[in-house]
Amino acid sequence: MGETVQSQRNILYLDSGSGIGGGQRSLLLLLKHLDATRFRSYLGCLGDSMLSAAARKAGHAVIPLNLPKQHDKADKARRFTLHDIGRDLQHITVIFQLLRVLEEQQIDLIHANSLAAGLIGGVAAKLYGVPIVMHKRYATAYGVLDRICEALLDRVILVSEATRWTFAPPSKQTLIYNGVELSAFQPSSQVERQRNPDLIGVGRQRNPDPIGVETLRADLNLDPDALLVGIVTRITPEKGIHTLIEATAKLKASPPVQLLVVGGPYFPKDAEYIDSLKAQAEELGVADRVVFTGFLEDTGAILSLLDVVLLASTIPEACPRTIIEAMATGVPVIATPLGGSKELVTPETGLLVPAEDADAFAAAITQLAEDDEQRGQMGKACRLRAEQLFCATQNARLTEDLYLDLL
Repeated sequence: MGETVQSQRNILYLDSGSGIGGGQRSLLLLLKHLDATRFRSYLGCLGDSMLSAAARKAGHAVIPLNLPKQHDKADKARRFTLHDIGRDLQHITVIFQLLRVLEEQQIDLIHANSLAAGLIGGVAAKLYGVPIVMHKRYATAYGVLDRICEALLDRVILVSEATRWTFAPPSKQTLIYNGVELSAFQPSSQVERQRNPDLIGVGRQRNPDPIGVETLRADLNLDPDALLVGIVTRITPEKGIHTLIEATAKLKASPPVQLLVVGGPYFPKDAEYIDSLKAQAEELGVADRVVFTGFLEDTGAILSLLDVVLLASTIPEACPRTIIEAMATGVPVIATPLGGSKELVTPETGLLVPAEDADAFAAAITQLAEDDEQRGQMGKACRLRAEQLFCATQNARLTEDLYLDLL
């Protein structure tokens, strides 16, 4: 046993998010699947964050740090303002915190999970003399901050080709898609359920309600005859949910379609956006066809309930977890062709439509709603693509190989 412990390398993960978005969920999955015989993990994050609580609950070692909080990126014109930079400079003392942690825990490598963490962690890494890796989970430019960060980093993990561009030399870049636990997402059986009266309400499961789909359907009081489409995401304006509500008002598909909006606000001001969405649904006369579920922890159950997953983002996303989890469940996707979405969603697995185009979304939803066979074929192709590219265990091994290259 002593030899195994001695051979372990200590990795410090850094994340500046106050909530749990796709990046934080991906990080928690990586920590879960990390080979504990070779690596010992420590998570440096905001001590009062949801991520900190989730990590402790999962049994991970958490080190509270005064990191600058993640920025609200809803403003497409000004992605990073002088106010943001000034606020972040107030946290410069965290570098001294980090240096103490690096020494006390004998850290061998830093893994940053955001740009802010990459900048601060990069300075500490250079001062202490350890390599640093950053997960690049964004698909738009931050200008001079990108240039500074790439100079500090030893390697960059890209989560899609959309994050590659000119951020760092090709020799520093490694493409590893986000992963999912395939066993946690039940493959769909579209043909089995579609319009079969005996299977309405069973989701698309071959076995009776294995993950609470029936219970969830009853709790949400859903129309048993409706085809269910939905978006599973944090509720912010850049997710384009207002476009989906407008598209719902334009639908004339048979069978009837019900829209599920699954998720909660990430930043405090996003609560106002949710209120505006509910008012929009009332104004357009579709309040009975738009269901706001709030945050639901069991993503697998909600995706098993859906016939089509929607992603209406108005800004590029790097590698949306909504898409890869839908694919793991075998559910077709309708998304906007921005960022990583356009490489994740192929003609075999879903449809791409222009951003903020309610008519295009309505047409795409109608197309899939009225074609059971196409949905079934797309569902099978989705699961196959997930098994090939998005296995959490496989992607953790690829990340570990990168660590060993540097160590």
